[in-house]
Amino acid sequence: MGIFNFFGKRKPNIIMINIDGGGREDALKKVKSYQELKKEAVFLPTLITYAPYSIGSMHAQISGMYGKLNGVNGYYKAYSFDTKNVYTLTQYLKDAGYHTEIDWVLEEGAPAQGFDTIRSYGKDESSFIDLAKRHSEILTQINDKQPFFLILDYNKIAFNMLTSVLKKYTDFSEEYFKNKEKNFSNYIQWLTESGEYVNQILNKLKELNLYDNSIIIIYSDHGCSVGDRIGEKAYGVYLYDYTIRCFAYIIAKDFPKNLEIKTVIRTIDILPTILDVLKIPIKKGYKQVQGKSFLPFIHGKGEERIAYSETGGLGGPTPSPEVHNTFAVRTNKWKLIYNETNKKKELYDLENDREEKNNLMGKEPEVEKYLWGEMEKVKNEGHT
Repeated sequence: MGIFNFFGKRKPNIIMINIDGGGREDALKKVKSYQELKKEAVFLPTLITYAPYSIGSMHAQISGMYGKLNGVNGYYKAYSFDTKNVYTLTQYLKDAGYHTEIDWVLEEGAPAQGFDTIRSYGKDESSFIDLAKRHSEILTQINDKQPFFLILDYNKIAFNMLTSVLKKYTDFSEEYFKNKEKNFSNYIQWLTESGEYVNQILNKLKELNLYDNSIIIIYSDHGCSVGDRIGEKAYGVYLYDYTIRCFAYIIAKDFPKNLEIKTVIRTIDILPTILDVLKIPIKKGYKQVQGKSFLPFIHGKGEERIAYSETGGLGGPTPSPEVHNTFAVRTNKWKLIYNETNKKKELYDLENDREEKNNLMGKEPEVEKYLWGEMEKVKNEGHT
């Protein structure tokens, strides 16, 4: 018996709101609106992204699989998505009778197949757009097309990073990295503004009577550096938790409220979870979905999962934008990172070393062996 049987025969709208680059846990704790939001939601504070940049993250999320399978395993590979052999979340929902739309900063932000309408407000113009107003208008327009699947992208944090950091500093600028406290303060302000946007959108959903007949997922596709490690001024270079540990809030009528699931959940688990809610079976004849529904965790029955992440920086000490060269596997307690270019391995005890400062390589051979095996399984065999 599914948790969403209260919807009966009526299909709930699916609304996904991405807070682009807003995934830092240490900053989220300091934003009151996000802390208050927990009272209305199931909160996932350890949502691990496949890639610490938007295009890689989004394609994995909407396909339910890692980049090696879906084709987007590099910064420049948005157009390499395997459209013939990968069935997307959008296609599943389109088949189930949903009207499907997306509003993203860039048109190539997500695979196009299955979308009725693709909107884009453009990276260069995004600073002039009131996204709360724009997205409220989209909700008003789409209201008579229920059931609908809608993805909204809030990119102001990423835009602020672009103008204030990416265009101003290099990955090794001393001026930037020695001012982490100031950088962090700026980031908290940007995240606070995103929380105000979220509140406006939630209020609009209530005004339009959409709040109680929709599944609302508010999440971040990746986090962001504020000068944590020299060589990564923003994101996409390394795989430390400040860029790959994200969050999600799931709000729905009669869904548990004020429930926090602290265990590792992967962004590739979103697709199978939504299909589980709607009782839509996975299609045969396409590449296998690697994610798994996280509904069992809501019932206290989920088993620990291993999250896999990759990146290949546009900059940093070992740039590799064509194809990923840095890999990580993460459990609730441990993380193993491997850079294929410089052959560096790192092992961290996340319970006792949350900032990942103490590399334990060579000190926990059994843990290292197990995690290395899991990493190789995903890299070379394409499954978890």
